[in-house]
Amino acid sequence: MIPSVHLRPGFVQPVWAGHPWVFAQAIARTTGTPAPGDEVSVVDPEGKTLGRGFWSPESAIPVRLLTRDAGVALDAAFLQARIEEAARWRRALLGLPSPDNTGYRLVNADGDALPGLTVDVFGDAASVQFGTIGMKRRADVILDAVTRAAGVTRVYEVGSDRHQQREGFTVTEGIVRGEGPPLLSFTEGDVRFSVAAPGSAGGGQKTGYYFDQRENRAAVAALASGGRVLDAFSYVGGFGLAAAKAGAREVVCVDSSASALAAGQRIAEDNGLADRVAYKKGDVRDVLGELGRAGERFDVVVIDPPKLAHSAREVEKAMANYRRLNAGAAQLVRDGGVLVTCSCSGSVTADTFLRAVALGARDMGRAAQVIAVRGAAGDHPSMAAFPEGRYLKCVIARLA
Repeated sequence: MIPSVHLRPGFVQPVWAGHPWVFAQAIARTTGTPAPGDEVSVVDPEGKTLGRGFWSPESAIPVRLLTRDAGVALDAAFLQARIEEAARWRRALLGLPSPDNTGYRLVNADGDALPGLTVDVFGDAASVQFGTIGMKRRADVILDAVTRAAGVTRVYEVGSDRHQQREGFTVTEGIVRGEGPPLLSFTEGDVRFSVAAPGSAGGGQKTGYYFDQRENRAAVAALASGGRVLDAFSYVGGFGLAAAKAGAREVVCVDSSASALAAGQRIAEDNGLADRVAYKKGDVRDVLGELGRAGERFDVVVIDPPKLAHSAREVEKAMANYRRLNAGAAQLVRDGGVLVTCSCSGSVTADTFLRAVALGARDMGRAAQVIAVRGAAGDHPSMAAFPEGRYLKCVIARLA
């Protein structure tokens, strides 16, 4: 009999409704002595089983549920079937992979009912990040399943200091299945990409690339033909390269990472876009001010900063930063041009973020007319009862 985690009265409703996380304060007691990473059953105060997950005793979230079925064991066959199902529905519903999109997210953790596991595919390679000790303990099964389900020839493991410290395991970044060059190559739309693989020089950006913005990059590209585009916090220039390929006459990509900009420059050259895409190193906040003082104006300005609020306690400070960033971006948008502004902070709601966008634009004497509020691409699903999974906000607004 597997150990049981008993919930306190008053903490059952979210879990029953479908939220996959069991927080430490919700736990009354445990029956049995589970070791870190062991399978446990979660039960309500009346003893009814709510589901099963892996035990992470040092985490603020000691259990993340993988199944609601009390009779299902979280064994190798279960994990293999879940990963295969993630690949199957992406092929059937999203057409991923396809000839023009060979990079995509195969497993989106809680969104695919595999909390603690993130997998991205890059053509013939995949990168895997383990977020819980339960998943890490089953690495061999998972890596084999990913190789089969995605049809890749090599797999890289990606580290996360935050997850490793919280969960108590170690990761050596790099290739763990197969062999090949230290590059992740894929196609997105009409652009061919190559980025550094985990564990190699220049690697280390999440699982290798930001596939969650794929559909938003396509939306921006559709607005960019013939225009002048600024891609701020660009990484390798995903938004800017898509815009250039769609016919933007001039693109400026700004980031603080020299290695990301160098990779972006190589990608631009490989795609015949080097004459229209320029890369500028610097702190985006400073560069926005410099461009504004120089009187520069763009038809489309994209700002996609890193996470500014890691918890609810940081939201107020993040909102002040979002307001300043959007003010700096708004001054660079020509009259009637487009501001594309993003937040990947899960603690910041869409309405709260929109308020920061409105205030930032107003600080520059501009009015933001919202055209669309978008989220992550379809291969980044979230459960209906799990708002934390809907972290990405991408606001497209016309500025008057």
